[in-house]
Amino acid sequence: MSDDQKQVALQCKAVAHLATAIAQIHTDYEKMFGDGKMSGLADQVGKRTAAWMETLGEMLNSIDAAEEEDEWLEPIFREAQRRWLTETALTSAYRGDEK
Repeated sequence: MSDDQKQVALQCKAVAHLATAIAQIHTDYEKMFGDGKMSGLADQVGKRTAAWMETLGEMLNSIDAAEEEDEWLEPIFREAQRRWLTETALTSAYRGDEK
């Protein structure tokens, strides 16, 4: 195995670790917000997760990992864009695109 392959393997391990940590934090957030807790942080977490959803969606699209089973996410993305004017929503509004 070349040094580049070893480094890429380590990077993949790091990405998996980081993604798992992000997933766990947001699973906890889902439970807390679903239980009516943390209402004072809804705007802050809403803005951040709206931006992260776009970033993660773009990342998955770039490696052709989006699947038909992910269609349930579409209304969530649109509502996040409407409420928190994410970069995509701002770009679409600037161009006059319908969303």
